[in-house]
Amino acid sequence: MERTLIKDTLEKIDQEVTIKGWVENYRLMGKVAFVTLRDRSGIVQCVGVKMFKDITNETVIEVKGKVNARPENQINPDMITGTIEIEVLEYKVLNKANPLPIPVIGDGYDIKEEARLKFRYLDLRRERMRKVLKLRSKLAFEFRNAFLNRGFTEVETPMLTASTKEGSRDFVVPSRLNPGKFYALPQSPQQYKQLLMTAGVENYFQLARCIRDEDLRADRGFEHTQIDVETSFRTQEEIMQLIESIVKEVAAKFDVKLTTTDFPRIPYDQAIEKYGADKFDMRTEEQKKNGELAFAWVHKFPFFKKVDSDDKAEVRDGKSGWTFTHNPFSMPNEEYLEWHLNGENIGDIVSQQYDLVCNGYEVGGGSVRAHKAEILRATYKIMGYSDSEIESGVGHMLKAFDLGTPPHGGIALGLDRLVMLFAGEESLKETIAFPMTYGGKTSVMEGPGTISKEQMNELGIKTLASDINDGKDMVKAIKSLLDAKEFQYEYSVHEETPTSEDSARVRGTKESEEVKAIILKGKKSEKNYIVNIPGNMRIDFKAVEEIVGEKVEMEKPEVIKERYGLIIGGVPPFGNLLDIPNYFDEKVTVEERSAFNCGLRTESIVMKSNQLIDAAGGIVGNFIKD
Repeated sequence: MERTLIKDTLEKIDQEVTIKGWVENYRLMGKVAFVTLRDRSGIVQCVGVKMFKDITNETVIEVKGKVNARPENQINPDMITGTIEIEVLEYKVLNKANPLPIPVIGDGYDIKEEARLKFRYLDLRRERMRKVLKLRSKLAFEFRNAFLNRGFTEVETPMLTASTKEGSRDFVVPSRLNPGKFYALPQSPQQYKQLLMTAGVENYFQLARCIRDEDLRADRGFEHTQIDVETSFRTQEEIMQLIESIVKEVAAKFDVKLTTTDFPRIPYDQAIEKYGADKFDMRTEEQKKNGELAFAWVHKFPFFKKVDSDDKAEVRDGKSGWTFTHNPFSMPNEEYLEWHLNGENIGDIVSQQYDLVCNGYEVGGGSVRAHKAEILRATYKIMGYSDSEIESGVGHMLKAFDLGTPPHGGIALGLDRLVMLFAGEESLKETIAFPMTYGGKTSVMEGPGTISKEQMNELGIKTLASDINDGKDMVKAIKSLLDAKEFQYEYSVHEETPTSEDSARVRGTKESEEVKAIILKGKKSEKNYIVNIPGNMRIDFKAVEEIVGEKVEMEKPEVIKERYGLIIGGVPPFGNLLDIPNYFDEKVTVEERSAFNCGLRTESIVMKSNQLIDAAGGIVGNFIKD
């Protein structure tokens, strides 16, 4: 018999059906068993006599039975199918479930993120997460239709491309066919979509995957999806009106309330003066309680800003001390064009850039673009690039601009953030099927991970870890890594310091500033883990076991010596240089500086704690006993 979805059983009273799904709940009352069965469309109660003796919650079963109407006094108003139940005639276990590591009933907010992401395929079974995924799918569908109905063409652009200067670090991919050279994963399709305007596409969009190596937070990840748009022969106001009409059209298809029918346009200076930021929340307390969305446009941005010396991407892009506020491909306002071309009054140049903000988040950003070579060239000149560097970086764009590129502009809307706002969630992770952790680890799978030596040789690459054979190699590798990141540190050679107490005495530091690196071993997997805790604290093995997913014990000193060439007391907090998962207790970050032996008991480094964690690539958590 063909399978019937649970929601469709309402139309089949007194008929026999076959339904399949997961056992959400199981109750045995005498000889009668009650099972709440769930599939993607809903849940229904199944009733059987002398049945269901070999199932557990979340077991996958097939039920053949008759759809019966419930007596009026037994109707369950909390279930869509509460007016019926399935009289089980026979059933089959398709896959019995073992006890679950996390519950799948409830909203899941009280479950630790590490567990939810490790078992994300279970987490996605809960009703809230299923609703969010459906909302995301429908939202993407409605935006796609809105653009198609306005004559836009959906075009895919490459995922393997060249490195571009768009304000963040690139993720790079080594080329096997071109040893020593690298592709970059796209921070955005910015240059390709502008080249599509040169190609005469005129109206382009795509739901583009974008990858940026930037600091993670609740509303930003390494990967995101943006509704990417570019259009020719439209002014800034026309582009803003177009996008506003589409956002309002899509919002109307969902149960979403907007605070206003027209999105206010607020100059950047006024936004900073009134709200203290260029993304802000305009809602009243009452509107917040009602879950309303308050969209607004911010425009008249300064084109350039002074480089933030702590932002390596800005330092790299802004050689002259000036860098762009949005992207270098923007167009200055007409009245500032002469200043722009001459490199004058740089801090006063206003651009044709605009952001769409909502409830304190930036949900879209775009601009009218430079479409003439001399304007783009002037942008890079202001940032301190030589003619040869400009030609090397964007020469293909300059050539295209000299071959009949029309005036054009566009925007990128953040799909993840829009889903978050439409769904009433507070974190992007709730809107993505398999998001990364705050430490940049993948869900379910253990990435990033190592690759085999054969793969590395084939790609013509090696890591610092591949050159480490003993403590002296480790010292060199750590210093090389910190120098490459341009981090400041104090390196010293001293008497042997096998304990944190000895180290603090010799280095003149507090014991709480000492970082004790402990190598553990998984009892089941025999994998190694490094846990880094303050020198005056003791490790909490249960806390470690909860995050790594297995029982752990101290690795034997002789194994550490044989495997890594290190001795106890000389192990540094750099699991990434040993290809070992690395964990830091959060109390390490309490102290401004951290001190540690850097491969040998006689050589050490003192540096900023936040920079240590950045360089070592560790996951921060709570791993000590109070």
